[in-house]
Amino acid sequence: MRDVALITHYDLSYFRGGEKFIINLANALSEEACAVKVYSFPLNRRNNGTINVRRYLSEKIEYEYIQVRTKIESDVSYYVYAPFVYNCFTIKDNSPLKVAGIHGFAITPQLSHPEIWKIPPVKFINIHGFKAFLAFYYNIIITGLLKGRDLCRYDLIHIINPFQKIFLPEKLSKKTIHIPPWTNYKRTLSTHTGTGGDEYFRILILGCSDFRKGYDICKALINHFGSLKNFKIRFYSNVDFKNSRVVFLDFIEEEELPSILSQANVLLHPSRLDTFGLTIIESLACGTPVVTSDILAHRIFSHPVFLCSSLMDYVSIISKLYELWRVGEYELIRKEAESEGRRFSKESVFPIYRRLFKC
Repeated sequence: MRDVALITHYDLSYFRGGEKFIINLANALSEEACAVKVYSFPLNRRNNGTINVRRYLSEKIEYEYIQVRTKIESDVSYYVYAPFVYNCFTIKDNSPLKVAGIHGFAITPQLSHPEIWKIPPVKFINIHGFKAFLAFYYNIIITGLLKGRDLCRYDLIHIINPFQKIFLPEKLSKKTIHIPPWTNYKRTLSTHTGTGGDEYFRILILGCSDFRKGYDICKALINHFGSLKNFKIRFYSNVDFKNSRVVFLDFIEEEELPSILSQANVLLHPSRLDTFGLTIIESLACGTPVVTSDILAHRIFSHPVFLCSSLMDYVSIISKLYELWRVGEYELIRKEAESEGRRFSKESVFPIYRRLFKC
């Protein structure tokens, strides 16, 4: 049995892209007869009880918080790379194979929109917060000025988006490997494909709670399409826009998401900040096309992921999709979404991770 340690800087109850990746990876490796232990810091821990991590981790997986002097003994240790956090603690790791996984915005910000990182420090703090500010500028020092010296401590560098390699020091290229995340989501039901079965074209918005995630764009589109009487469009969101045109879904349980995505006609995801786009592949796997921002992180996806550079792009693409739905010709685009989503299924992706961890 191979011992594997997975280390992340955020509490798993934070339950966003990086945390879901660690949970999926831990469970999959555990199924391969690996002894898996997950370590995390209690950063961004959800204290309101919305996420019970043990519900999603296999009973065979150990989960504990990193202490001031944590000792890790495993065959492979995988770090969600966050140098500012890890270098503040003494972690003694005797693993013969150490892997740094580059997941965060602070490491390769170039994949996101320049208006959220090519900005003055004060504005950066206003948008991202002080913790992100420290992590971002700390990384500029160790990756830029010190030319990736900290990453040289690792045996392999794992990137989740092939464009990340462009922005890492060239001397790290030989030990850099690209493997995308995967999703276990599937299309869950026979969804309506035109007005013959459903009165409204459903636009789903997930997690767009601030400027970084495109809240302003969503709000503008809600107002625009809400003012058009000849468009039968209804918005659904887990963000409260305080608008009668939007059905507020509140907190969505993980088990409910595949069904909600499957019932939507399109996912609106105008995020300015992404390294990959886990929500995009989850939507595709459920047969739902995605209208999203034209940032480098999203250019790895093919049709029907529609990239937008302006508000008018969003209006134009949503209008064209609406027309396909209105005339009952939407099933083809749903099948294309499922086909693109299969590129990021567990069956397609996990065998590469299996080889990485030698399970």
